[in-house]
Formats: sequence, C-alpha cells, structure tokens
Amino acid sequence: MLVCPKPTTHLHKFQQGNRLYVADLSQCVVLAIDKVVWEILDLCPLFSSEEIVEELGKKYGNEAVVAALNSLGTMEGRGLLFSNLATDRSVTKTDASRRLKILVLQSERYAADITRATGGVSVAHHNLIKSLEAYTSLDVVGEHDEKFNEHVQSIRYQRSDRATLLKLIGRNYDAVLLDSHQNTQFLSFLRYVDAPFVVPIYSARGHNGDVINAGLLWYAAMRPFDAFLVPTNSVRDLYDRFVCDKDIFHTVFLGVDHNKFQPLDKQRAKNEVARMLNKPEIATSSVVGFFSRFQPEKGAGIYIKIAKLLPNACFLLTAPTLNFYAHQQLPPNLICAPQQPRDQLARFLNAFDVYCFPSMVGEETFGLALLETMACGVPPVVPQLDGLPEVVGDAGIVVPAQAYDDEIGSFAGTVSPNTMADAVNSLLTDEKARLALGQKARERALTFTWDKTAQNVIALFRKLKQIQQLENGYKRPFGISFAPYLNSRRRQIESRAILNNITAKKERPLMKDRYAQSIAEGLSLALLRKHGHHEVEAVLHYLYGREKAKAILEKVLGFEEAVNG
Repeated sequence: MLVCPKPTTHLHKFQQGNRLYVADLSQCVVLAIDKVVWEILDLCPLFSSEEIVEELGKKYGNEAVVAALNSLGTMEGRGLLFSNLATDRSVTKTDASRRLKILVLQSERYAADITRATGGVSVAHHNLIKSLEAYTSLDVVGEHDEKFNEHVQSIRYQRSDRATLLKLIGRNYDAVLLDSHQNTQFLSFLRYVDAPFVVPIYSARGHNGDVINAGLLWYAAMRPFDAFLVPTNSVRDLYDRFVCDKDIFHTVFLGVDHNKFQPLDKQRAKNEVARMLNKPEIATSSVVGFFSRFQPEKGAGIYIKIAKLLPNACFLLTAPTLNFYAHQQLPPNLICAPQQPRDQLARFLNAFDVYCFPSMVGEETFGLALLETMACGVPPVVPQLDGLPEVVGDAGIVVPAQAYDDEIGSFAGTVSPNTMADAVNSLLTDEKARLALGQKARERALTFTWDKTAQNVIALFRKLKQIQQLENGYKRPFGISFAPYLNSRRRQIESRAILNNITAKKERPLMKDRYAQSIAEGLSLALLRKHGHHEVEAVLHYLYGREKAKAILEKVLGFEEAVNG
C-alpha cells in the first residue's frame, strides 16, 4: 500500500471527456486513473494513508480505497509516479518531509523571548508559534531574513516592496496564520496567496466597535476555505448576532505550560514575596491576588472596592502600572508589586490564596492569566462574562454579572463588588473548600496544553486545505439575466431573474432551458460569480434584512452545491 503523505507537485491531473489521467512530469509518463485514485492524489500531500482511508471510505467504501492505495503502491514499486522521490519510510510525524509549511503574518517583529511580555494576545500568539514548531515549518514576516531555529525563520517583507510580496506568493504555503484579526493590513493577501487563512480572534469586542468591525472586514473577504480561530464559544455566540455563517468560527482552546506554572509550597512563596516587597503582612495574611493590567475595564475599580469590603485580607496585585489609580487614596491592605518576568511569575501566583479577576472588558475571550493562575492550584473568582466561565468550568466560583448588548466605552458588562466580595470571602473563611477548589483548578488546567492546541490547529489547516482542493473544481456555470416576467396566476408583469440553462462549454445540465427566479436569487447568483458568499451576504442583508438574506443565501448556495459535483 502507498505510504502517505506524499508530495504531488510533480504530478498533473487532467480530464479528457469522461476519462481521468495523471501525468508524471518528472518522467514524462501519462497514466489513466479512476475517480478514487484521482481523489487520493488530492489528499496524499497532507494526510496519512489511514486518514485517507477514513475520509474517502465514507464515499467509496474502505475496501475500494485500500485497493486504490495498493494500486498506487504497486505503481511506485514499478518506477511510476513516486519512485523518483527520496522517501524514508521510517521518518516520524515531525520529520521535515511531512511538515506543513506555514506563513505567519504579524505586525510586530518575531520575539524568541517573551519574558517581559505583558499583553495576553502577544503571549498567546508566541506560545502557539512555539507549539507549532514541533509539527510545521514556519516563515514569519519581518524586517529582514533571519533564522531562529531549524523550523522557524523570519522572511523579509515590506509593504512598499513588490518584490518581497512576489517572493511570499511563490513559496506555495500550505496555510497562513495571522497574529490577530485586528491586523487588517494583510487583508489584501487573500487575493494573492492561494492558501487557507486562519485568523485568530483573541479580543472579541471593545475599542468603540473597532474590534468587531475588524472581524467583519475579514469575514466579508474570506473564501470558503478560510477560517477564524477562536479560543472559546463565546466569540461564536457574539458574532452570531452579526453574520449568518457561524461555521467559519472554529473553537480551539489555548494552553498553559504546566512545568512553568505549577503549585509550589504556599507559605514559602508568601515568605519570598513578602521579603521581595518588604511587606511582612503578606506572609501572615490571607492573600487575594490580581494579575492583569490595572485598568477599569479589567476590573481594577471593582478590585479596590472588594479590598475595602474585606479589610482583614491582603490584596496583592502585579501590574505594569497603577494607571490613574496611582493618584487615588488606595486602601492600606492593597499592595502593588511591579510587573513580574514570566519565568518568575509562578512564585508570585503561588502566594495567592484566591485569584479575584472582576474583568468586564469585551476582550476576555479566554483569560490566559486566569488559566496560568489555575495551573498553580489557585481557585479563581470571576464574573459570568465572555469566555471566562468556559475556562473556569466547575473549578472556581463564577459570579452572576450583567452583560451589555452594546458596550459603553470598552465595557462588556458589570458585576457587583459586594457579590464578588461575598464569593471571595466564602473561600477565605473555608480552608477545606478553598484547598479542594484549588486542586480542582489545577486538574482542570492540566487538560489545557499547548501541544493539544497545536494539534487542533494543524487539523484545522488540513481540513481547510481539503476544502480548498474541493473548491478548486467548483464551477458557477449558469448565466443570469433580468427581465420583465408575466405572472400568469396574478395576471401581471413582474421583474424576475432568468437562470439560463447553458454553460460556457455549451452544456445544459438542468432539465429545462430557463427558469424564472426572484430578483434576490438572481442577484445572488450573479454576484457569486465574482464575489465571495460573505460579501453577497452583506449586500442581501442591506437590501432585505438579516433573516431574509440568510434564507436567500442558503437556498442559492444549496442550489450551487447540488449542481456541482
């Protein structure tokens, strides 16, 4: 049986009449093949033989697919199709010959070290890149060519330099990964780079609607084989209010480094932090921690109020700056530590007895700081907003909150300081419950790994690549004209769209010569010849409203799906 994955760049498939052929351009050989082999050649650059059997077996039956793979294996043994390729069948899954080639588009220079990183988006993107290194080859756009390690290199790109763009286009990538959907400078690449785009949404809303609008810009431009990568289902639910195609959002949870973030001796951690900050009360008090930017949207004001409500506890935060709160009278039991380097952060987090995170910003799609704290065995208290409850699960206290349909500033909702304080206090006064919940938090955090994230992203790359291969053979053959139309039942002239049953090759696939359609359906079919269905969705939404637009588009796309093989 043919052992896959196999490269097929030297093979060319073509059809003459009803016959299918493949040409081996390296050996000038043309072979007649059947439909099963035709589809195997589409899949074998990216999938293993077992995965191909599983995928095509649904359509042709496992025995037929295995027989076709055996036939290809026999051809290879006779010196045909694959025999000229240097193939080591003992290579592992991470061998370079099997690696996907990924282009990473980002606005910031790639940083091999993020010890001083503060933003959750930059930390998440960096860790995703690091986890993908084990399975892919990554070209990251940057200011100049630079090799970071065996599988990650920087590729020089300048927006004003057409030559650097042409260089990227010519590299034949398997997929393209962005750092964030807010990076819209690369939107035009969708027209030039013929590879699936995966666009992460780490911040769902905020910034006066700019965040959502950036997502909608990408949504409109995306092709059927592009996708959004979202860390929790809350993002899909949010965008479901604005768009019809929710399937374009693929949920992949982020991960945490369990070796770096793990439980340490709590009293020892408290003692070390107390000495470091010269605050002996940390070593002898219950500690309620805060680990994020100290801004109103992140719940800084609520956290200060909770500290005032619980004066017997020590409220310890680490943040780059106190922002405008530095000019306010803060409660005496609130201690601010400078930003901690990420390689020393676990010691600081282990000094917390409870992690209080009253964030109300619409950017909290996941809460990476939340997960890192949970990995240290610290039970969290969070509001029921955005993606936080999906991360916490039953391993913390989720406090009821009021979500806003429309943001005010960049607030997604509000939570009561009194309710948060009651939840925090319930853990501080019940050591048994606090320790049990901390253990549960650690166990839940262990289920989130960056390797699992990488595997799921790679599976998404492969799925999109398969969709792309199917789309490459997709045709929109019918002509559309618009004309007055006599409605014999109503006895009146109406404007209708006429679907003409004739293709560019003079074929007539349908039963009749022409069909009268509604103007909306004809407009959709006509626009789809040159525009993506998300763009057409926007036009229909404007003309007919969301629900009717969705129904029209489903009908038209269903028709095209049925016509094309």
